[in-house]
Amino acid sequence: MRKYRLALVAVSGVLFTFATGAVAQTVPPNLPAAIVCYAQADQSWRVGYLSRVNKDGGATYMTPDGRLSATVNAKGAVAAPTNRPAGVDCYGKTLDELRSNGRILEFQRAR
Repeated sequence: MRKYRLALVAVSGVLFTFATGAVAQTVPPNLPAAIVCYAQADQSWRVGYLSRVNKDGGATYMTPDGRLSATVNAKGAVAAPTNRPAGVDCYGKTLDELRSNGRILEFQRAR
């Protein structure tokens, strides 16, 4: 029984180390917290929140309901979907273009 407890403590320690190491990473400075896009089909505004950052610097933004996502590549361009028609006006634009149009919600950086 002691061996199992010792193994559990050792595994927990390793997982804690990995978890705290991941927390120490920071979000790339050029990625916004959210992007705002207009959907012509139903004439509504959609907000995609940062959902995932890949190791290559690309990011995925998702709406809260999870039905719509947008991928921003490492160069800062919003890629059009390959599996469906582009339904919002953000596709094909860069983050800089969206920023200049007031369509970006930025992270509040700690001072």
